[in-house]
Amino acid sequence: MKVITGTNKGRKTLSGILILVALGLLLAPTSTGYSPGMDGGLSTTSAGSGCICHGAQAEEVVPSLTMVNSEAIVEGNTYALEVSFTGGPAEAGDNSGGFLVNADSGSFASNTNVVADGDEATHSTAGNDQRSWQIEWTAGSSDVTEFTLRTNSVNGDSSATDADDWNMATFYLNADGSIVQTLIEPEARLDVPDWTMNAIIAGCVVLMALMLLFGSSKKPRGRRGEI
Repeated sequence: MKVITGTNKGRKTLSGILILVALGLLLAPTSTGYSPGMDGGLSTTSAGSGCICHGAQAEEVVPSLTMVNSEAIVEGNTYALEVSFTGGPAEAGDNSGGFLVNADSGSFASNTNVVADGDEATHSTAGNDQRSWQIEWTAGSSDVTEFTLRTNSVNGDSSATDADDWNMATFYLNADGSIVQTLIEPEARLDVPDWTMNAIIAGCVVLMALMLLFGSSKKPRGRRGEI
């Protein structure tokens, strides 16, 4: 009869841990969200895939970004913008929707319904109860500013489920105050940054190599290991 030594037990335990870590890397989410905006702070990289915890993208949800008072854009001046959306589930319960917007130039300001951090803004907890928001944006040096807006239409049941819908769009604000909207294609919404996928693949390869190494480096059988 073969006796399982403490060393063999340790190797099996380590191999099990490595397998769990590898599975964790493969299943790691690419973005998160909750009622007061993006979980863990504002981050374009973590929100790049959209509101994937709230169902799937839906064409009937139409994001909108407009200027409250259309006028020429001057660097350093502050302008009132309105972000909103139409479509999705009917409004019910306490919560109605949310948004996350970022700009490649300029900066946003916070208010009661909006939490801003530099070039990004999202809804506050109080702002989760509506489907349109007014935000202040101070113009940067770009002649054309690109805004990426993600809007989330929720049914108010306090759960992130497939019953909720979301969509994304880009808006180009020109120097004369005019805005051009372009919807983002579904394929682009689900893209994960290249460096993230490369890191996950590299991590899995290293873990597989370690599992093979520990699995094959058994000591030769000796008289002490047998009875």
